[in-house]
Amino acid sequence: MNQDFLLRMLQTSSVSGHEITLQKHVIEEMQSYTDTIVTDLTGNVISVLNPEAKFKVMLAGHIDEIGLILTHVLDNGLIRVVKAGGIDANHYPGHKVVIETSQGPVYGAVVSSREMTKKNVQPEDLLIDIGAASKKEALEHISIGDPVRLDTDYRFLLNKRLSARALDDRSGAFIVLEALKRAKELGVEIGVYAATTVGEETTMRGARWASERISPNVAIAVDVTYATDYPGTDPATSGDVRLGKGPVLCHSSIVNPHLNALLKKVANQHQIPYQEETFVGRTGTDADQMHFSSHGIATALVSLPLRYMHSPDEVCSLEDIQNCIELLAQFLVSIDASTPLDPFI
Repeated sequence: MNQDFLLRMLQTSSVSGHEITLQKHVIEEMQSYTDTIVTDLTGNVISVLNPEAKFKVMLAGHIDEIGLILTHVLDNGLIRVVKAGGIDANHYPGHKVVIETSQGPVYGAVVSSREMTKKNVQPEDLLIDIGAASKKEALEHISIGDPVRLDTDYRFLLNKRLSARALDDRSGAFIVLEALKRAKELGVEIGVYAATTVGEETTMRGARWASERISPNVAIAVDVTYATDYPGTDPATSGDVRLGKGPVLCHSSIVNPHLNALLKKVANQHQIPYQEETFVGRTGTDADQMHFSSHGIATALVSLPLRYMHSPDEVCSLEDIQNCIELLAQFLVSIDASTPLDPFI
């Protein structure tokens, strides 16, 4: 896998609703591996192999991340924000942030106080200090509506583990792109559509638009899921999920049972470790939108185990990423129009 590309993705801001800079990196990276690249008005990028093939599989990993959006500047130059996605505001006081503006990045710090340490902080409590002495000075450098992300960097940890912000779901977007590349090496003949979707953390609009446009026979969402192998987590909630033990297959009312069976068969054939989890209804991923689309799409969810989701420093296993890529690539060369998808069969 192209680890340098993964790190470049992690270093690029992509707050939900503001994904285009990162999507341009995706287009640049994928041009030499695809037959065509399709974009749409939502900001999705879809990398395509074998566009003439009648049987089509869509892989979707969302490219956006949680963050903040600037809403108001006080007379003293401090800036109010609103959340973009499911942030925990308690993570922000005292942290450095980056504001992505039309003029380039502006750096700031989130105001911290003794009062904040004593309460459950809400997004409306947050204030950003960029050093401006007045509202006028602040507005010379930033604009209302600019996106904000935490100013953190990736770190390699022991046992081939990686710490970074936005592994949810930069890792999934990376996996679908690398799975397409690997499937091409394996001589895949079906139509492969690797979609890096926008807006999952806020509206899920990207997955809905992409699946409606492609109208695939099969759609697989690739996202992260909660690891339950550290203090404060409970395997009884959805499953015993551990870092380094492989991709996670989801049992849910929206998941096609034939797809899970084929994913397990492929994993066993190629000695790829995998884990299982259960969500009775909605999964909280792009899969929830994709299975509704068009005529009804056979859908599955493959997830990367992740510790500390939606925190400044999420942690995953690089071995799990590689195994997700290989599982999906081998799946793509194992499925075709003769594969049973009808749940009545």
